[in-house]
Amino acid sequence: MATSENTRKQTQIAIIIILFLSSFTAPFILLFPIQELLYRPHDYYLFETIFKAYIILMFVLIAMAIILLINLLITPTTKKGRNVQRTIVGTSWLLVLAILFLCINHYQIIDEKGLHTNNFFSLQEDSTSWEEIVKVEQTNVQKDGVTKPDKLIFTLNDGSTIEQSLTAKLAKAKAFINYELSKSGITIENVYSENE
Repeated sequence: MATSENTRKQTQIAIIIILFLSSFTAPFILLFPIQELLYRPHDYYLFETIFKAYIILMFVLIAMAIILLINLLITPTTKKGRNVQRTIVGTSWLLVLAILFLCINHYQIIDEKGLHTNNFFSLQEDSTSWEEIVKVEQTNVQKDGVTKPDKLIFTLNDGSTIEQSLTAKLAKAKAFINYELSKSGITIENVYSENE
């Protein structure tokens, strides 16, 4: 019985260590390939994970390691206490799985139809067609005498805007975005500001 208990504790310690150490690398290694497998369309200009999903998943894995550590350190003496502890750990695992699903479901696509984003707390893709866009600005930030592209801001015909950080992938897709915008006579306007 004691050997079984020791084995269980050693397994929990191993899981805690793996969760904690992998929290810094696993989101960046696993999240995009899973999304690619599940959501990547056949034709697209841009398909990428929204950076926030990586960070959220990292914190969730750290939180799970902490919950398991607390579970390991606190040993309830009563049956009711053990049941409460199991419920807390079980609920935590379900919460982690739900957040993992939301992270996998958090991406953006740009294709010939328009911009498509699946927000973190959404189960449905939010799509904006190229025809809805009336203006696009590229903000350029000057820092220490160097001007760097910062964001693309898409203004829609209802006055709302969509801001996207100008990542390396989005910068590569700019030629395709310009092509789609040119069909409606729109060009990307550069806006400069001194910032940070």
